[in-house]
Amino acid sequence: MKKINSYGLLIFLFVFTACGSVKEIGANTENMKTSTFIQNVEALKPQFVHLSIQSKINAEIDGNPVGLNGKIYIRNGQKIWINVSKFGINAARAEITPSGLKAYEKVNRTFIDGDFSYFNQLLKANFITYDKLQNLLLGRLFLELKPNDFQLNAEKGSYVLTYNDNEKLEQKPKNGKYIQIYTFDNQFRLTKAYLKDPKSGKELEISYSKWTTVGIQYFPKNVKVLVKDKKTQKVELEYNNFTFDESSTPFSIPSGYKPNTSLK
Repeated sequence: MKKINSYGLLIFLFVFTACGSVKEIGANTENMKTSTFIQNVEALKPQFVHLSIQSKINAEIDGNPVGLNGKIYIRNGQKIWINVSKFGINAARAEITPSGLKAYEKVNRTFIDGDFSYFNQLLKANFITYDKLQNLLLGRLFLELKPNDFQLNAEKGSYVLTYNDNEKLEQKPKNGKYIQIYTFDNQFRLTKAYLKDPKSGKELEISYSKWTTVGIQYFPKNVKVLVKDKKTQKVELEYNNFTFDESSTPFSIPSGYKPNTSLK
C-alpha cells in the first residue's frame, strides 16, 4: 500500500464521532418491536449547525504507529473539514462536501480531488456518500435498516440489532451485501457497529465509549476504529473538546503537489 493510502485511510478513520439528544429506554425494551427501536434510534438527529472537535490520535497504519493531533469541523449537511497535525505543524488536510473530496498530505506532496469513489475503493465498500459519511461521524446508522430485515435482542443492558441474512451471506456471499451487527446502550446510543463484506472478507468495526454531555447532546470521548483485511488498520481517538462555534476552514491544494493515482 502506498504512503498516500495510509494518509487517506487515516483521514477516513479519523472522522468518526457521535451525537444526538437522548431518551431513556423503558423497562419493557425486551418487548419493544424492532420497528419502534429503529425509529427511536433514527430520531436522534443532529441538533447543531456548527460543530468543532479537538482530538488526539493514536493509530497503527500498515504496521506503523502514528501519533497525531486533529481537528474536525462540521457544518451540518454541507461540509466536513479535517486538519491533521504533528508538533503543531499541518501534516494533512481534507475538505469534504456533498459533491466530493479534496485532500492533500505533505509527506509525499500529493493531493486528491474527486468524488466518493476514493473512499469506496479504499474501504472496498459501495455505500459511502456525504450523508453516509456524516452519519458515521455522528454515530448514527449509516445504512438503511428495514425492521423486517433485523432481529432485536436485549443482552445485559445492551441492545443488539442483527441482520437476519448474516448466516446466509457467510455461506453464500452476494455483491453489495454486508454482514451487519449493531449494538446500543440503554439510551439508544450506538456503541458498536460491525460490518463484514463476506465476498472479500474485509471487516469494519467502530466502537464508541465514555460518552459525555455537551449542552443537550451526547458525544463519545473515546472512539476505536478497526479495518481488518490482509492487515489490520487501527485508529484510537481521544476527544478533548467540543464546541458549537463556527470555525475557520481554510483549504487550498499547495502548488507543486502531484495528484494521487494510487487507487486508479
